[in-house]
Amino acid sequence: MLQGDFKLALVHDELVRRGGAEVVFEELLRMFPQADVYALYAGQTALKIAGQRREIHTSFLQKLPRWFRRHPGRVLPLLPQAAEQLDFSTYDLVISSASGFVKGIVTRAHVPHLCYCHTPTRYLWNESQAALARSPYGTQWLLRGMTHYLRLADFSAAQRVDHFLANSRYTQQRLMTFYRRESMVVYPPIATTFYTPGRATRATNSPFLVVSRLTPSKHVEQAIEACEKLRQPLIIIGQGREARRLQKMAGKETRFITSVSRKALRDYYRRARALLQPGIEDFGMATAEAQACGTPVIAYNVGGVREIVAHRVTGYLYTHQRVEALAEALRRCVTGEIFRAEDCQRQSLRFSTRNFQAGIRGAVEKILSS
Repeated sequence: MLQGDFKLALVHDELVRRGGAEVVFEELLRMFPQADVYALYAGQTALKIAGQRREIHTSFLQKLPRWFRRHPGRVLPLLPQAAEQLDFSTYDLVISSASGFVKGIVTRAHVPHLCYCHTPTRYLWNESQAALARSPYGTQWLLRGMTHYLRLADFSAAQRVDHFLANSRYTQQRLMTFYRRESMVVYPPIATTFYTPGRATRATNSPFLVVSRLTPSKHVEQAIEACEKLRQPLIIIGQGREARRLQKMAGKETRFITSVSRKALRDYYRRARALLQPGIEDFGMATAEAQACGTPVIAYNVGGVREIVAHRVTGYLYTHQRVEALAEALRRCVTGEIFRAEDCQRQSLRFSTRNFQAGIRGAVEKILSS
C-alpha cells in the first residue's frame, strides 16, 4: 500500500501503561512496520512488536523527572504544547491514536493527518464536573479555569485533524457533539481467533468477572456491592488509583488480581458466569473479548456496549446506573437467563482484527487517492 520512500509516522498520547488504546496502537505498528513511532512521553525507549524493535520518539515531557510524569495531573497544562512541538515536517502521512491532546500535532499543509479517536478527551468533556467535585474545595476555582483553557485547546486541536476514525458509533456521535467533526467508524481489533469459547461447560457457581482500569468512572464499586449483596463470587482484574478504596469496601466474595497474562485472561473469560460492566465505555474491548469467548455480558445500557451486546441474547443491558439495577440483572443471570456461547461468539466476529485492518487500509487509500 505504501511504497518506495513514502514516510509515515504513527503517534500515540502516552506509552506508560497498556490498555485498549495501546492494543489498537500496537496493531497499527504491525500493519505499518516501516513507520516511525512517536508519543508525548513513554515508560521505555522502544517497543518490541512482531520481533522488531521500534524506537519511540518523544516530546520534551520525556525530560521531566519520572516521579513528576507519573501523576497525569501534573503534566496536563503542558500537553497541548508537547503535541505541537513534535516535528513531522519530513513525513508524507501521519496517523495518530488519540484519546487526549496528541490529535493537536502540527503537520505541513499538504500532509494528511488521520486520527483514530478512542474518545474525545474524557476528563474535559464527559467527566469534568465529576472531577471538579472530587477536588479539594479550595482548588476548584483554579481547576475550573484550567479546564476551560484545556477545553479550548482540545477543540482547537481537533480542528487540525484532516480525517477522523471513531472506534464506535457512540464515539462518532461524541466527536460531532464536542468537536463538530464527522468521522467514519472502524471498530478496534479483537483477536477473535485467540479469544474463543472453551471446551469445558461453565459451572453454575462460576464467578462473575470485571476486567477494567480501577478508576472512578468505571464504577467497579457497584459490581462489588451487587455481588456481595447477592453472595456471588466476583473476580476483579485490573489496577488503578481506586484499587485501595475498592479493596477496603470489598467483602469475602470479591477477589482482586492486579494483572494476568493474555492466556490466563482468556481462561478467566471462559470460566466466568458473566462479565460485568457498570461503567460507560466508548467501545469496550474487554466486553468484545468476553463475547468472543462465549461469555455473556451484563452492562449499563449506555455507550459502545450497545454495539457489542445483543440484549437478552448475548447478555443483559440494564437501564439505570444503580447498584439495585445491576443486582436485578445478576439475579436474572443466576436464576435462569440462558445465553448460548455460540451466540456470544458470533456477535463478536464483526470486530475481528482482519476487519480492523481492512478499515484502516481503506481509509488510508481513500486519503492518499483524494
